[in-house]
Amino acid sequence: MNLILISHGEFAEGLLDTAEMILGKIDKVQTVCLYPHEGTEDFRQKFEQALARTDGETVVLCDIIGGTPCNVAMRYLDRISLFSGMNLPMVISVVSEGTADLLENARSQIYDVAAQLKKIQTDEDE
Repeated sequence: MNLILISHGEFAEGLLDTAEMILGKIDKVQTVCLYPHEGTEDFRQKFEQALARTDGETVVLCDIIGGTPCNVAMRYLDRISLFSGMNLPMVISVVSEGTADLLENARSQIYDVAAQLKKIQTDEDE
């Protein structure tokens, strides 16, 4: 499986660096970033270059639906699987487990930390 992380600014590169800090070197992964001085056509060209370096199944994670990176990637839905809302748990999940349970795994990683701490304290008091 190929993985392409796309984002506004260097968010995708930062996520990859952090994921590799946790998991070690990740094979078949690329980042494509949209910078303030670039437009849609610039990003499209970079994205197409990244796609040209893939073979087989390609998963693309983007930062936000409706933004330029996602809108460009949507043009290639016949060749890719595209997911928005990219975050570190999603990247780790795709690399470790693939996309079968990606949405469920992503949802299960959202916590109200204060509520969790309160629950732990309540459990300890009992």
